[in-house]
Amino acid sequence: MTHKHQKETECKIKIITVSDTRNIEKDKSGDKIQEILNDKKHTIDRTIIKDNKTQIINKISQKYDLIIYCGGTGISKRDVTVEAIKPLLDKEITGFAQYFRSKSFEEVGSRAILTRAIGGVINNTLVFALPGSVNAAKTGAKIIKKELNHLMYHIKQ
Repeated sequence: MTHKHQKETECKIKIITVSDTRNIEKDKSGDKIQEILNDKKHTIDRTIIKDNKTQIINKISQKYDLIIYCGGTGISKRDVTVEAIKPLLDKEITGFAQYFRSKSFEEVGSRAILTRAIGGVINNTLVFALPGSVNAAKTGAKIIKKELNHLMYHIKQ
């Protein structure tokens, strides 16, 4: 649903791939997120960092309207993206995780129970963490793109 007074939003977007093994040339998931969100009205920056809580936290910046972390959301010991972000959330968008899991179930069946995607707001910046697979990145980016103007409208209130 679009508010009558809601308009297209220009966003500064940061895509942060969390991985111990990828570089920018091998970052297919980050490529997919950028491809989906790429729009003349948006500015998109990208970087890759290690699976490290301190590095993840240090990348949160108010100079961006939207930060998307890709990777580090699994259940292995080195997956710490959710643990880094969740305590910092001013507001959690619980519906995002629920909807993402539902869409993931359509694609991968019961393996969707492993997803720990999360979304929320930190200091008026939208922050999402998506699993690192290309399909999960695609699913999450499509959800975010569809609701971005609506989310930005509410954050700016």
